[in-house]
Amino acid sequence: MAHVTRPRVDSALPSDLVEWALEGRIRIPPFQRSYRWDRNDVTNLFDSIFRGYPIGNLLVWQRPAVAAQIQLGHLTIDAPAIGNAFWVIDGQQRIISLVGALTAIPDTADPRFRIYFDLARGEFVSSARNHNPPEHWLPVSITLNTALANSWLRARPQLNDGQLALADQVVAAIRDYKIPMYIVTGDDDHALRDIFDRMNTFGHSLKSEEVFNALHSVPGERDPSDLHTLSAGVQTFSFGKFSERLLMQSLLAIRGARVDRDFRFEFSGTDDRHAAFVATERAIEHVIDFLRDKADIPHIKLLPYSLVIPILARFVATFGPPEQRAAELLRRWIWRGAVVGVAPQGNTIAIRRGASAIYKDPVESATRLLGLLPRQSAEWGPDLSQIGLNRAQAKINIMGMLSRRPRMLVPHSARSVTPVDVLGLLETGHVLVVIVKNPTKLGQGLANRMIYPSVGTDNLRKLLVDADPATLTSHCIDGTSSELLAAGRLDEFLQRRALILTDLIRDNVQSRALFGFRDGPDLADLFDDEVDGNDPKNLFDLVDNDYAE
Repeated sequence: MAHVTRPRVDSALPSDLVEWALEGRIRIPPFQRSYRWDRNDVTNLFDSIFRGYPIGNLLVWQRPAVAAQIQLGHLTIDAPAIGNAFWVIDGQQRIISLVGALTAIPDTADPRFRIYFDLARGEFVSSARNHNPPEHWLPVSITLNTALANSWLRARPQLNDGQLALADQVVAAIRDYKIPMYIVTGDDDHALRDIFDRMNTFGHSLKSEEVFNALHSVPGERDPSDLHTLSAGVQTFSFGKFSERLLMQSLLAIRGARVDRDFRFEFSGTDDRHAAFVATERAIEHVIDFLRDKADIPHIKLLPYSLVIPILARFVATFGPPEQRAAELLRRWIWRGAVVGVAPQGNTIAIRRGASAIYKDPVESATRLLGLLPRQSAEWGPDLSQIGLNRAQAKINIMGMLSRRPRMLVPHSARSVTPVDVLGLLETGHVLVVIVKNPTKLGQGLANRMIYPSVGTDNLRKLLVDADPATLTSHCIDGTSSELLAAGRLDEFLQRRALILTDLIRDNVQSRALFGFRDGPDLADLFDDEVDGNDPKNLFDLVDNDYAE
């Protein structure tokens, strides 16, 4: 059994943390979340130090570290290889805040590290770089240097005795503050994972995917080794960025339907962990191929409900890439779910129920997924008021417009065949542009939007007036609406285009969702099965009963 020592209890002064940081001794493990504190968090931290309040313990793992360039707040440090580095397990936000503020220079841009003590009001404050701090604001960055602090005070004879005494108290409080620090040594990463897990079980300070990363990263250089590297690998598939939570749910769904299970003891060892990451990356690649090529969804930002991805990942891991009838039924499931909603009881329950439906046979599994969808209460119609990419209906609307394959606008004399770079627009998050300036309710919706790069409303209108009919059709503008636009009859133009878009989006959804069509196995498959000794009467009875459903 690998050895781990009982954690040693020590303490660190702020000056110790600064020294260790500049030496490259403080290291942040790759599983740690990024620096997230805001300026209020940092000023409150220094206020607690000034008042002598506890700010919590630090937990570090003392072990070797290779040479690397590391980032701590505003500091970029070329750290050498070191045999006794402190890998921060708990306390990253506090350490970066302290080190960042205590080493800030006048050119430091981040206001979270530009911290001062207002000697007139008796409180810590933050300052933007373009703000000249008043003469009575004591920079925190000079408090560890006695000579600098004294020089700063001597240069301000206008400070009264009370303010001078207060400045001395601030300097002494920061300089002498001791932070409890637990130091773990040894080579047992399992013990460290256990310590980290217990801390976060009690405190609930991290998101589930962050705890998962902390507990289940793969040591060495085998990629994908954790959710970070898995996300980077998936992004190369040109379908957009997957959240680490979504990837964690996909990995868990592949290994078991209950994605909200206790994952602390999910893997039997390093090889099992690495195999799970590899399997998830391969499954996601096939999921993306299916979504893009068969479900006609070009980018994750247009996927109405991302929770279908873990379910599809389980399907792929169980049966392989969807094909033929199973692929058709899964496409119906995605598009019907986009319209009627796929998670009436919440995402986690929906993933668990969907993953549980996948077993035995691909067509039967896809049919079960369709059966989990809520009933459609009435005939569906698009809502043209929805234009934001954070709404499922808006994504459906945009994909309806994309079915026309919108082209770049060129003068009428030069017929356009260049498609709009939709994926590029999706990466920026700005897909729709306003066609005309119109304050009416109709002008605020999709009828007054088109998929195009931002060129300015006036320029866009000129391009539309000069464009050839085929290019205009690709933007859902027919001959009549084009004439209305050219004549300046804007309300009528919007009304006409709203009708065109409504029919287009409805037809695009129906062609993929196939509401009213028979689900289940293909009829041809039924004729291949033996039914009651191949009795034709019984066979046709079965077909009639299926249609009666």
